[in-house]
Formats: sequence, structure tokens, C-alpha cells
Amino acid sequence: MKLVDRHIALRMLGNFILLFALLYLFAVVIDVILNLDVFSKIAKSKLDENAGIFSHVFAVIRVALGYHIPQFFQFYAWLWGILAIGAMAFTVTQMSRHRELVALLAGGWNLQRVAMPLILVACLLGSIQVLNQELVLPRLAPLLLRNHDQAGQPGVHSFPVPITVDSNSRLLQAASFDPVTSTLGQLSFIERSPEGLAVRRIRAESAVWDQGRRGWILEDGVAIELDRDEGGPARAMRPVDQTFVETDLSPRLLLMKRHGSLSGMLSVAQLLDLLDGPETRESASLRRSLWNRFVAIGVNILILMVAMPFFLDRLPTGLLKRTVSCAALVLPLYIVAAAVMLMPIPGVSSMVGVFLPLVVLMPLGFARFAWLNT
Repeated sequence: MKLVDRHIALRMLGNFILLFALLYLFAVVIDVILNLDVFSKIAKSKLDENAGIFSHVFAVIRVALGYHIPQFFQFYAWLWGILAIGAMAFTVTQMSRHRELVALLAGGWNLQRVAMPLILVACLLGSIQVLNQELVLPRLAPLLLRNHDQAGQPGVHSFPVPITVDSNSRLLQAASFDPVTSTLGQLSFIERSPEGLAVRRIRAESAVWDQGRRGWILEDGVAIELDRDEGGPARAMRPVDQTFVETDLSPRLLLMKRHGSLSGMLSVAQLLDLLDGPETRESASLRRSLWNRFVAIGVNILILMVAMPFFLDRLPTGLLKRTVSCAALVLPLYIVAAAVMLMPIPGVSSMVGVFLPLVVLMPLGFARFAWLNT
């Protein structure tokens, strides 16, 4: 039995690797063709004026690979579930075509027993996604946030920080923020009273984040108190030196406000670190992202169990008919589950919204598995 289980599992893994490689290479080739001018321009800027055509071609290849290799891991995170269903379908269809299922059924196996190695492979692929999410994607996050114009750069470009509120109702505005060096330029903090009136203004030429003290170390920073008489305008008092500002507006949080997809690339430890501070407007989305990564694995495995009876059958039928019937059920399930897990539902807490698809799919998945026509 172990030999048969190993044969089924290895065949499904081989089909998964083949499908993943073909789809990834197809996506990369199409993207390179569509953005060849951008990659060529970036490669040309890195070469000498006297560089030959072969040097230019190799430089374009290096830029394209530098942009797309990090995308490999994000591609896996997005598509491992649907590709696992495709690998299962091809594996079962091959076994049915070569009458291997007939031999197993004649030997006393039932279809639930045949399905166990397929489910275990899906669990293995989900475990790989956990490692990918915790160890790889957080390190590659600065590269994954780049657009095509930023290929060849170590991270996203600097961007201005609009007026942003921290958990203490303090306002931050900066002319530039460099995510690579975690540096703010031409920044100002405005502290406000409970009524929302400005009572203190802090300005600095630049600031660097201090993770240990959870705040910004200011360079040439000054603070100006604003004295308000009753019914009169605010008066600026004498400026005093200011070297540090404690706030929850960390570089990671500023980058997440700019690029909302960053939360899906952070590890559990990084999300917990953000949630460890005071409550912010992003806390609900951070909690949703924290639990989504684990619930999504269960959802993918349950949808695989829902799709399995379309292909795992005693009688061989056409792959096209089975695929169309499977897609008609599985694709809406994926779309609805993703929408419920990722988007807030009015009147429903973020935790309930995340676990709702898992609760609904669990009885459906086990029922489909138990009703295999064996």
C-alpha cells in the first residue's frame, strides 16, 4: 500500500510542478514581451555608452530576471490551491485512462482510500505555503512592491507622506520617505488637543526610525509650542530642540498605508508587532490578514475535496466534460470565499468574516468526500 500511495503522491507532485512551471513561464514571457521597452531602458542606463549589443541583451535578461524571480514565490502563494486541483485532475485522469483505478478497485481499494494520498499532497503544498509566507515573502516584500519602472532597484522609490494620523491623534507629514533606508525627509509632526486644535509643532530636516525605542530620531529637530488665549489666535512660543518622537507610525506601517498589499507579505511575527502597539485604523485589516493565511490553506484543501468527485470515478469519462462541470462549481466557490475573507462585511466582525468560508465549506467538502461513488 505504501508503494501505491507513494506512486500516486509523486505523480500528483510531478503534475503540480509541471503545471506551475508552464503557467509561471507563460506569465513571465508575456510580461517581458509587454514591458521589453521598460527593461531595455533600465538595462541601457546601467551600461557604458560603448557597450555592444550582446552586453545590452544580457543586461536586459538580468533586469528581467531580477524583477521576475521574486515574483516566483508570490505566484506560488496566489495559485498553489487552484493548481493543486489541476494536478489532482490530471493525476486521476491518467490513472483512469491507464486502468490503474480499475486495478485498485479490483484489489479491494475504495475511492476514499485512493483520494488520501492526493489530500496529503495538498496538505504538503499548504505547508510549503506557510514556510513561503513566514520565511520568504517578508524578505522579498520590498522587491515585490516594485513596478516595472523600478526593476533593478533594491526596493520601491521614495514617496511623499500625506497627512497621516497616529494612535495619539498626532499628525505626520513628510516631503519624502525612503523605504530602503527607513528615512523621512522634511517632516513635521503636529500634536493636537482633545478638541483637535494644534498645540505643538515639531519640524526636522530628516528622521531615522529607531526600532528599539519605537520612534523617529530627528536631525535638526525643533519643537514650537502654540499658546492659545481664549478667543484669540494661536501664538508661537520660542522653539526648543527636539531629538526624538515616539509614535506607532513605523516605516512598515507607512509603507502599508501606501501599498495595501504589504500586509499579505508580512510574517506572523511582523503582524503581531504591528498589532502590539496602540489600536489604529489598520488593526482590523491586520487581524484579517493574520488569520487569512491559515484559513486559506484549509479553504483550498476543502475545495479540492469538493472538486475530487468530478474526476475520481469508477467509470472513465471525458476530461473536458469533467473539467467544465468542476469549473462551474469550484470557480464561484473560490471567488466568493476570497471576497468574504478579504473584504469587510458590514455588521460582521473581521474574525467572523475570515472563518465564515471555512465553516461553510467544511461540511460540503467532507460530504463530497464521503459521497464518492465507490
